[in-house]
Amino acid sequence: MKQLILAVLSIVLLTSCKTSNFDKVQKTKETLAETRVEKAKNDDEKLQVVSTLAAGTDYSLKGVTNPPVQVKTALDYNSRILSIAGNPNVDDLNKMKEITDLLNSELEKEKEKGVKLLKQKDVEILDLQNKQKEIQDKYESQIKGLEEQATQVAKKADSLQVTVDEVNSWMGLGGVMYGMKRFVTIGVTGILIFLVCFMILRFLASTNPIAAAIFSVVEYIVGFVINILKGVAPKALEFSNHIELPTFNRYKNTLDTVVDTLESLKTIQQRSNSQVTLNEVFVELDKNLDSNEKILINELKTINKYG
Repeated sequence: MKQLILAVLSIVLLTSCKTSNFDKVQKTKETLAETRVEKAKNDDEKLQVVSTLAAGTDYSLKGVTNPPVQVKTALDYNSRILSIAGNPNVDDLNKMKEITDLLNSELEKEKEKGVKLLKQKDVEILDLQNKQKEIQDKYESQIKGLEEQATQVAKKADSLQVTVDEVNSWMGLGGVMYGMKRFVTIGVTGILIFLVCFMILRFLASTNPIAAAIFSVVEYIVGFVINILKGVAPKALEFSNHIELPTFNRYKNTLDTVVDTLESLKTIQQRSNSQVTLNEVFVELDKNLDSNEKILINELKTINKYG
């Protein structure tokens, strides 16, 4: 029994945890994987640019006639850059060689064209750098979000452990107390909400036709619930000092007939200035009361031991 209570409680709590925090974490992890792919693509594009520029540098330095030792050293360093970055794309390499030739040309127009093409290359590099910053910021934001979600999951797990410990107390009887406490809390909250809504509708029903229509539906539902309770526990109305409407109407109608008869005889007495006898009262009541009302009066006489 104890293990069953623990299992049911754990399933309910963990299911709610799974459908909220777990799904959020999973979605963030998927988005993070997409960002990693995007970041890797950006890194590859930057490496291609480095490879292309290194190849252009190599091409330009090798064009020096009788190069000094500094040029040889630069070529040596540059060869290592190429070994890391890899060989550039053929089209990019040819374009870089074209830019290099234009920049190294003795003709001013060709140099200007080379500078213009190099500026276009600078724009491409700047776009890659901006994109890298954007991806890096997004990546760090997703990592932070994942950490926050992991913290929430940990807090949820700690809260769950406290609940499990509470259920596990008193040889498993703590689970019964926990369930009863939850049931009472939720039940009382629901009743309070219903009462507040009921009172608001009751107040608005006198002035607002829409509220009146809604309130009539509520009354019908309440009546339906009372009928169910009456069917389940027939004596409940008696214990709560309430009576059924047919019973109430039966007594009310009989009492109304008696009162009307007495008031009528009183009026006659006042007009004639004569005293109405008790026998005349009984005769008049006998004429005005129907058979069901007479039966009720006889029942009351029997209950009160008058006949």
